[in-house]
Amino acid sequence: MASSGLYFTNITPDNGAVRELNRLVFKDVLSAERIGSLLNVFPRVFDGDKLDLVGEFGLLGVANTGCSPTYGADTIATEEKEWDLAAWQVAEAICWNDIVGTLVKYSMNTGTEIADLTANDYLDEIVRPRLELALMKMYVRLAFFGDKDADTTANGGVLKVGVDKKYFNLINGIWKQIYTAVTGGAARVTISANSELTKAAQISNMAAQAVDTLNDMIAAASPALRQASDQIIYVTQSFADALETQLLASYYGSELHWQSLFGGIRETSYRGIRLRVIPHWDEIIQSYEGTATAFNQPHRAIYTTERNLALGVNGVSEFADLDIFFDQTTRLNHIYATDQIGAMVIDSNMFVAAY
Repeated sequence: MASSGLYFTNITPDNGAVRELNRLVFKDVLSAERIGSLLNVFPRVFDGDKLDLVGEFGLLGVANTGCSPTYGADTIATEEKEWDLAAWQVAEAICWNDIVGTLVKYSMNTGTEIADLTANDYLDEIVRPRLELALMKMYVRLAFFGDKDADTTANGGVLKVGVDKKYFNLINGIWKQIYTAVTGGAARVTISANSELTKAAQISNMAAQAVDTLNDMIAAASPALRQASDQIIYVTQSFADALETQLLASYYGSELHWQSLFGGIRETSYRGIRLRVIPHWDEIIQSYEGTATAFNQPHRAIYTTERNLALGVNGVSEFADLDIFFDQTTRLNHIYATDQIGAMVIDSNMFVAAY
């Protein structure tokens, strides 16, 4: 059987240089943002659960009528939304016989226990960390780019031809919900550079639009968003690059001062509002969306609050644990994880999107 894990075709067993797994050199990859740093995570959510929102009183206070005033029955505005969750799973298996002739043989057990890899450096130091990274990226992909109607450009969608839509159509993510809300009247700023016909033109033309785009987003925001204590602007890396280029070139060398947070995440401040870059948005857009000649909306931004973009999971934490075990009967090593996931834009009055 074909086993999960390293693609050993490109690795020579005992190549004279590498005989130990801990001497493998890991390629640099884009770290996945901790989902809790980007979304308001609600654990222990079930599909169909309600999320009740409490607003405020409307207009109060009229002219004094003296004795025996008329008593009103004013109410506090409320709204109810419903979680739409779907179950995902990751199921992988490794057979010892598929890897006994590879570099892993130097760390495998011997004799009867040769098939058991659960206490092996290969699983602990290579497979498990890379699977956990892939799971974190899965959360970001589904939470932001999930679309139940996902399809390739050949069929009227935005996914590149050849991309399997099953990796995107589990739920409707944040961007799909934003598109729907904008159709219903929610605030949006158009980035014309996204409509250019080539990747080069999309990138170069954004350098003249980044500042105006941010200013227009702020101007279009509701008063409630403008005064929120946790307001924040999320942008693609391409947007941040264009902003820095424009500031340096057109605003007398003005420069943003970035703070490194974690996992490659950087944050700065623009007009007193925190601005956070999400490089993984770019990775998904560039790798899976668009055509051979142009990206699908490579420059994107969301001006919102940290509480407004939500992720619901059925588990007790934002990240599902990997269950790794050895089957004594089949002699296979199994890796399994599952949970339910759903995304929600809580209040359409509390965001301005740019794309």
